[in-house]
Amino acid sequence: MKGRTVKIEIERQVGFYEVDSHFFLRFKSLLNLFQDSTSVHSDRGGCGIRWLMSQKRAWVLHRICVHVHRMPCLGDDLRIFTWSRGGKGFRAYRDFEIFSNGQKLVSAASLFLFIDLERKKILKIPEAAGRWYTVEKEQALDMNIDEFYPNLRFEPEISETINIRPSDYDPLGHVNNALYLDFLENLVHRVFKNTKKLQQVVIQFHNEIPKGLDRIEIGIQQKNELYEFKLFSSGCIHAAGTFMPFNSF
Repeated sequence: MKGRTVKIEIERQVGFYEVDSHFFLRFKSLLNLFQDSTSVHSDRGGCGIRWLMSQKRAWVLHRICVHVHRMPCLGDDLRIFTWSRGGKGFRAYRDFEIFSNGQKLVSAASLFLFIDLERKKILKIPEAAGRWYTVEKEQALDMNIDEFYPNLRFEPEISETINIRPSDYDPLGHVNNALYLDFLENLVHRVFKNTKKLQQVVIQFHNEIPKGLDRIEIGIQQKNELYEFKLFSSGCIHAAGTFMPFNSF
């Protein structure tokens, strides 16, 4: 095992393969940046994904709130920060910030669960986590992510079917979390006459999309200035949350 790690910084440039037709970073790519920085942080602490999987354990993202101040663009030089805010019981907290040229572009707060992969069971945060990461008090967002509970019961005003592809699955055997936001962003592009970018998304992941499930539905409805959304299949909610688009983009 390596020594525990403090708040870390990763530097990289936004590549062509990560942006949309307007040269803005896709939301899927944004979440992938968070996932990559989390992996680097864990590797440095001695609890990287390969080691965890050898122990039949994994950190699984349960909730995340992402607020975009200005979406990164092609060629932006990014400084990506992530840190652990500790854990309690079954919940572990991690925050993120992205800067470019001294300007804060993105802030995010997340909640992770520690999973027994064989038994598909949520475990208490292990005592070893105190050896893997330091606990930082700084918060990227002024919110209590524990208090977010999405509406699961609404009837969508707009919905569409999404076909699941074999390439959508990650090494843990489920559809990668970043693709849920890709599904949402694609629907937003099709729904709004004037293409709008997502300014804020809060999502809770409920049930994995298992292998053998060929298609799911995604639906949205407007609620005041926010929009509610959910990804679902017959009798099952896979994820749900809220989003807010930029007023103009």
